[in-house]
Amino acid sequence: MLKNSIKMQWNVLWERRTATIILALVTALMLVNFFSNVWIYQGRDVLDMYHPMKLLTLSSWSQYSYYLMQYYPLLVVIPAGFALFADKQLNQYIFIQTRVGAKAYYWGKLVVVFLVTFLVFAGPFLLEIILNIIAFPINAVGDPANFGVYDANYLDQIDMQLFSNLYTKSQYAYALVFTLFFGLISGVLAIFTVAVSMFQIRYRIFLFLPCYLLLHLLAYVNQLIPAITLETNYFFYLVFYNHFRNATGSSIALVVITLSICLVSILIFSVKMRKDAF
Repeated sequence: MLKNSIKMQWNVLWERRTATIILALVTALMLVNFFSNVWIYQGRDVLDMYHPMKLLTLSSWSQYSYYLMQYYPLLVVIPAGFALFADKQLNQYIFIQTRVGAKAYYWGKLVVVFLVTFLVFAGPFLLEIILNIIAFPINAVGDPANFGVYDANYLDQIDMQLFSNLYTKSQYAYALVFTLFFGLISGVLAIFTVAVSMFQIRYRIFLFLPCYLLLHLLAYVNQLIPAITLETNYFFYLVFYNHFRNATGSSIALVVITLSICLVSILIFSVKMRKDAF
């Protein structure tokens, strides 16, 4: 039943076109960044060339990462965050539940919302990693800060990054893992939005608020309580190569917050499933 539920809801979600539109927008942003880099760095000597992973859209060195982060709290909701709300408006949830049951419907909704959002926000940037490997010299090691690879300042900055041990082993693996993590966080935030939509929400536009408020309130924690050495602004976590005062503590905080949001969302789903089962 769960497999059928996932298949049905996967098709329904893509038929609504919102996920396709955001996927196209994110892909377009990625391609603009990629071709801008191709234009700027064409013909540059490999000794003067930056590392290909430093040119990615999700890199803190990219101007386009700033634009993406500005609108991210709103964009992350659009591909699948309205899925349950739309089902209720169109009464599609009745049709699907009668075929697969309430439990399979809600678990299928959770899985599909996560997978679609993950694909929309991780897929284009995974493709960009491949494009950069093809287009730029893979033996380039330059850094946009123009530090040498053995410069003491450069080495200190590495220690201030999230997952610095992975960075020192392979920048390609670092970019891959960070991109996957970006997609994972996006999926969790989408699930959180859908979980909130289980309550009586009258207007669709209100569903933009949960993620927007969550991310921005967390961002202000660091400013309201200066004694906290952990970074709480989502800008720092969703774009890689940023520097943290307490990288280890911030890494733990990121994992704890992500798991907490996920568990709260699943708890809301579970309560709703039990109510609909009786």
